[in-house]
Amino acid sequence: MKPISRTFYKMPSQVMFFTVVPVFYFLFVLTYNPFNISDFLSVAQGRFTLNLIICSLIVLAVTVLSRMLLFLLKRLLDLNWALYILWCVGEVVVSGLFMSIPLGIGWAGVRTYFGTMSLCVLYTAGILVFPLSILTMAVQLYVMNESVGRAPRVDERTLLRFYDDQKRLKLVVSSEAVLYIEAEENYVRIVHLDNGRVKEFTLRSSMRALEENLVRHGLLRCHRSFFINASHVELLRKDANGYALAQLDHNGAKPIPVSKRYYDALVELL
Repeated sequence: MKPISRTFYKMPSQVMFFTVVPVFYFLFVLTYNPFNISDFLSVAQGRFTLNLIICSLIVLAVTVLSRMLLFLLKRLLDLNWALYILWCVGEVVVSGLFMSIPLGIGWAGVRTYFGTMSLCVLYTAGILVFPLSILTMAVQLYVMNESVGRAPRVDERTLLRFYDDQKRLKLVVSSEAVLYIEAEENYVRIVHLDNGRVKEFTLRSSMRALEENLVRHGLLRCHRSFFINASHVELLRKDANGYALAQLDHNGAKPIPVSKRYYDALVELL
């Protein structure tokens, strides 16, 4: 499962959680009285406001401790979404357990302690699910917007579109990312970079059908079976038989043969 963004470990995110969550708990209970919780918090002695404040402070304390722990362990933890959700559930359960101490004392002789504890955890979960879910989605949306903002803008004019022999679009790639293109009978093999890794794509087409488009995007024919991107040529060398080879700047790409006919043109671009 995909790990959560490192943004969830940063201090601004932690401050947002331990500020909003307890405030939401206090205001939500005070305003909407979910589950008729006012009767439960009053503990039959009219102490609703006092117990609401105590419970809100417990939520604050647990959330602060939990989120500070998340911040301090940021270099050691690499939580995926399942573990992060489990972490949030732990915050809810621990908050409910601590609430059951003062409320259990208040309800002593009327309710069993375990009955009071169960209601504390249940009511706390029913209330805190809202701020925890909303804040988690807010942080994730921020992360997604930041990713979009950091993404490099691609100039449409540099995009190479490859169509097969049936005129169906099969691949779109930046011309700068193309390392070389090799003809193989009725196919061409397009070798390009994808996030820094060398990838290959086999297209049913001929080099002749692609040639005009390749030349327009700055690729150079260096052999009857190869087009090459000169910007990725690291050096030209000769093998043991005296044939010229273009060494590319990525280890995953093989040396490309360079015919005498195209050698001088390639040298001029280097």
